Amino acid sequence: MTLLASQMKNKSQHIKLVFGLGITGYSCVSYLVQQGFEVVVYDTRSNPPLLEKIYCEFPQVEVCLGAIEEDILQQVDQVIASPGVSLKTPVLKSMKDLGVEIIGDVQLFASQAQAPIIAITGSNGKSTTTCLVAELFEQAGRTVKIGGNIGVPVLELLEQEVPDFYVLELSSFQLETTPELKAEVAVVLNISEDHMDRYENLDQYAQSKLIVYQYAKSKLLNLDDQWLIEHVEKDTDTIGFTSHTPEDGQYGLRVVDGEQWITFGEGLILKTSEMKLKGRHQQINAIVACAIGDIFQLPRERMRQVLINFKGLAHRTQIVAEIDGVVYINDSKGTNVGATIAAVTGMDAPVVLIAGGESKGADFSELKTTLLGKVKNVILIGRDAGLIEKAIASQIPVIRAVSLVAAVKQASEIAQSGDCVLLSPACASFDMFDNYQHRGEVFVDAVKDLAC
Repeated sequence: MTLLASQMKNKSQHIKLVFGLGITGYSCVSYLVQQGFEVVVYDTRSNPPLLEKIYCEFPQVEVCLGAIEEDILQQVDQVIASPGVSLKTPVLKSMKDLGVEIIGDVQLFASQAQAPIIAITGSNGKSTTTCLVAELFEQAGRTVKIGGNIGVPVLELLEQEVPDFYVLELSSFQLETTPELKAEVAVVLNISEDHMDRYENLDQYAQSKLIVYQYAKSKLLNLDDQWLIEHVEKDTDTIGFTSHTPEDGQYGLRVVDGEQWITFGEGLILKTSEMKLKGRHQQINAIVACAIGDIFQLPRERMRQVLINFKGLAHRTQIVAEIDGVVYINDSKGTNVGATIAAVTGMDAPVVLIAGGESKGADFSELKTTLLGKVKNVILIGRDAGLIEKAIASQIPVIRAVSLVAAVKQASEIAQSGDCVLLSPACASFDMFDNYQHRGEVFVDAVKDLAC
């Protein structure tokens, strides 16, 4: 028996095990120590991020790296797993077999939050919708705090003054360990393949998203998403939204006298032509934000002004520049097939698409029919460029590039006035870049160099 295991045996069996040391893990340790719990940190890596910070700031916290003693596990009454840790990890399987509760930081937060929670998830559009909703509330004079998969770890929000509302962007990984969120309003924006390197199939991934609806007072349902239609139980608290003409009691898009409007039933809210956000997928994000605002009776005129002026977020169909009549658009956050399809179909000009990277086990076959008629050429980069080429080359002209900078240069030579060059990789970035932000910044810099 190790010294650590011996020490643990002498402690009460009310130990909180934080599994995974990173930004989220650190926030969990800080919160639990402040609450007076005995905490053990475990990470399979020998030198995880923030390790020295834990040693310096929390010397009383036991840290276990690489492997963990069975005797220690038997002293644990609760595991707080970081989102990056799969529930299929052997240690977590062992803990579950022992009957130990496994939760995440979002569940800890939800049990202590003193303000209503608005919960937003989906394969694509989460960040834009989260920020748009927050802006609606702020412009209506309500205080909000944003957290979760965007901004700061949720437990850090508890250290701040209690707002009127919490707006949380939540990933499937976070929802897996959040059985009782009890959101005031919850929405799954859409479902498309993502993280297939962690899930066995689309159904398993999508089911994790549906956890957001458990105990929610109001549910917003995407009526265009067949998987959601088939799997979400509809009741009196369910409000539908669509990119088509809505029925009474639904939100959607309606054409009146040649102008497209965001509407609630037949009630007109805003002309989409007035919005700075472009593309059908961005219109859906705006529709959801309107629905949430209406639930809380925010003034419609204030909401309209926010929707008109909101420019969107960096790396999400962000217009970078127009050079010689060609518009360059940065959608580096398009890290899955569904995101790229949404970005391409939302363009109102011929597209030269730059894609490729780390596939995460994705199926690219859906790209072929979607890109046909919209995309002139696809320039591929990254480790899994060959997988995309195999899926689409029979229908779409494909070019390989050795780097993103080279891809931008090649795209500029192909594109003609009236076209757009769209970076929307349909892949993760970690094969070539630090993250999707880094990839987007390289694209922006390469575009700026074209203008020199």
